[in-house]
Amino acid sequence: MRKIYILLMHTHTIPARLIKIVTEYGYSHVGLSLEKNCETIYSFGRRNPYSILNGGFSIEYKEGAFFKKFHKTTCKIYEVEVTDKQYDEVKSIIEYMKEHIEEYKYDIWGIVPRFFGIPLTLRNRYVCSYFVARVLEKTGIHQFKKKVCLIRPRDFDGLDGFKEIYRGNYLDYKED
Repeated sequence: MRKIYILLMHTHTIPARLIKIVTEYGYSHVGLSLEKNCETIYSFGRRNPYSILNGGFSIEYKEGAFFKKFHKTTCKIYEVEVTDKQYDEVKSIIEYMKEHIEEYKYDIWGIVPRFFGIPLTLRNRYVCSYFVARVLEKTGIHQFKKKVCLIRPRDFDGLDGFKEIYRGNYLDYKED
């Protein structure tokens, strides 16, 4: 058995604060990590910490520019046990997306319809929660009770087999 890590985050940016207000939930962003120290997080969001334009598949590093700028980011980290095969499938999806990073964009147009429960999807377009949910479902780690494109950060709370291992400032998180 292997483990992956799901991070619910709130960066305190203006878009994150708006999402938090609209959803009435404490976390506005979701990412996943393949390592317990969560030093590398895969998600969909801004690729440049200084601009919300040109969003897409993003790789965020604990010691990188994003968290230097948004050092007050709070998070909740879940540990999820997976089989070796599931772990390898998650890793394969991430590697493929890294190799084709320019093909994957942030789905700004799908946010509003999905907020109203309309399951709009566009090829290679994701938001953070949709991306993580799709990876979990595609690899058989978790099957959601609604379409993955409609998943929101709050939908990751309390899932069977998801063990909360940390809650607090992301930069303060240390692997046990």
